[in-house]
Amino acid sequence: MTKTPIFELDHTTRIENDREILKNVSLVFHPGEFVALLGPSGAGKTTILRLFNGLDSPSAGEIRYRGENILELPITELRRSVGMVFQTPAILAGTVRENLFIFQKWRKDFNATDEELVEHLLRVGLSADDLNREAKSLSGGEKQRLALARTLMNNPNVLLLDEPTSNLDPQLAQRILRRIKKVQEELGLTVIMVSHDHQLAAKFAQRFIILIDGEVVEDGDISVIENPQQPVVRSFLNGAED
Repeated sequence: MTKTPIFELDHTTRIENDREILKNVSLVFHPGEFVALLGPSGAGKTTILRLFNGLDSPSAGEIRYRGENILELPITELRRSVGMVFQTPAILAGTVRENLFIFQKWRKDFNATDEELVEHLLRVGLSADDLNREAKSLSGGEKQRLALARTLMNNPNVLLLDEPTSNLDPQLAQRILRRIKKVQEELGLTVIMVSHDHQLAAKFAQRFIILIDGEVVEDGDISVIENPQQPVVRSFLNGAED
């Protein structure tokens, strides 16, 4: 039996300030995939993540999560299942422990022992010693790992990553994505990542979708990166800056 897609964009358009950010896009995302969304700035990559997390709504067309219209799902339920890590993580004043307990503010059922908190920290490459550190004192890479651990505390099925390594040096970026890949495999997550670095994405993703000016121009495996069919994609990969 064919698995229900985790996400479907069905002739989806998103208009902002009279500009079409997404233009009649249709895509299917399958459970367990690691997908990289690539393309120049303004191509619509982050807009897709925002639509999937309920931060924006489609102007036309439909978005389905596990076969259900995303607009008909309770937003809290959607965001428990679809976690998002932003380019610049939102780190709150207080300790790492207090940051991990952020969900208590709107989830009465949320509770965790220190052992469980440490388990999540270890999963992303932090340590038990970090639990009582001031979160604001963490390095850029540590803050990104904390944001990832905090998102994983909600036990999501999907992890949306918006340029998660753009502010990090190349070696640290690879270490963090290696951790994300390991977590994805351990937990069976679907990962959809926006990236400006197609060479880095090629080391971890299994599917590559390239958007140009709000439209999908390439969608496939590593051959999309290694042997693009569209001249506009070759131009982007050969030197266009995101």
